Amino acid sequence: MEYQWYPGHMTKARRMMEENIRLVDLVIELVDARIPLSSRNPDIDALCRGKGRIVLLCKADLADPLKTEQFEDYFRSRGILAVSADARERRAGDVVRRYVQEACKEKIARDRARGIVGRPLRAMVAGIPNVGKSTFINSFAGRASAKTGNKPGVTRGKQWIRMGGSVELLDTPGILWPKFDNQEIGMRLALVGAIRNEILDRVELAVWLLDYLQREYPGAVEKKYLTCGDLPELSAGFELLRRIAVSRRLLLKAGEPDLERAASVLLDDCKNGRIGRISLDRPEDAEAMDEERRKLIRDQEAGEPASGISAPSSKAGRRPGTGKAKGSYGSEYGGRTGAGGRSKDRSSGNRAGKTGAGDGPQSRNRGQSGRNGSGTGNRRNSGRRK
Repeated sequence: MEYQWYPGHMTKARRMMEENIRLVDLVIELVDARIPLSSRNPDIDALCRGKGRIVLLCKADLADPLKTEQFEDYFRSRGILAVSADARERRAGDVVRRYVQEACKEKIARDRARGIVGRPLRAMVAGIPNVGKSTFINSFAGRASAKTGNKPGVTRGKQWIRMGGSVELLDTPGILWPKFDNQEIGMRLALVGAIRNEILDRVELAVWLLDYLQREYPGAVEKKYLTCGDLPELSAGFELLRRIAVSRRLLLKAGEPDLERAASVLLDDCKNGRIGRISLDRPEDAEAMDEERRKLIRDQEAGEPASGISAPSSKAGRRPGTGKAKGSYGSEYGGRTGAGGRSKDRSSGNRAGKTGAGDGPQSRNRGQSGRNGSGTGNRRNSGRRK
């Protein structure tokens, strides 16, 4: 399955960032230390060009420390100020405050030359959903200034947070980008909790994770989950998931392993760091992944259309096909110009479009036509007695 999630509030958040970027002196980009490249939104690069930039690798306490150090070196070798920290620690705020002064030293010098002294630096805090932006801001401020939650989509609007006299922070909602050309990036984002659970194929995601862990962290799965029997080295992810279900007594009524429950346990443990300190991006892939990101940015700047279908813009983040989806996303999800009459049947997964050939079961005697579509019926003669 394709892992996409781009609800309507993200479009609104991106527009808000475009409108406010001129008000700030620099951007503090938060990435997840477990996936420091997969969690870098190329849209933020496009929006924030020309501004000072700090990359903060959050949740470093959950990531592989050796790989985190290698990623820090990678960013710094490309002239990017980068630092890793647990966003909940006060130390993270102190370190970033020092980096803010360094990133803005040229602007501070220009202000002083013009006689402007004491003007606070303004920074926009940006990143993907559930990366820890609000937690970081609260740590930075030393008080509960921003709403937090261990799920994506908690922050919906902008918030200006004053940090004393030296820094002001603009908190922004987490945003993804409309299409992941590399589906492994979508999987990694899902594994760290940046995508709503409701749209995930948990078994497929768990199998991918187990295959990855067997290659990169051999022995970690056995140590955490298996209590009975020997496991052949490098077992396939699907078979390993079955063994986890049996070992944890997660069984269906017929005694078969309950793969859905086993996958849920595994994915929750991964998101919350209970498997151990692991990283899902690899430093050796950094250059290739960065090139993918640069290509996407070049395509956007060249004016090419957004690459493909976006996920449904649903308030509840429903799976495609289980609820109404607003917006124009193509015929799979339905939209204002999608296929369908003005059907009231919401269980089909498509909200009928206002223009197009309709076949909804309750089309108000319009036969097979939409408002302006072609078909066999119309308002005047469909179903009316002569």
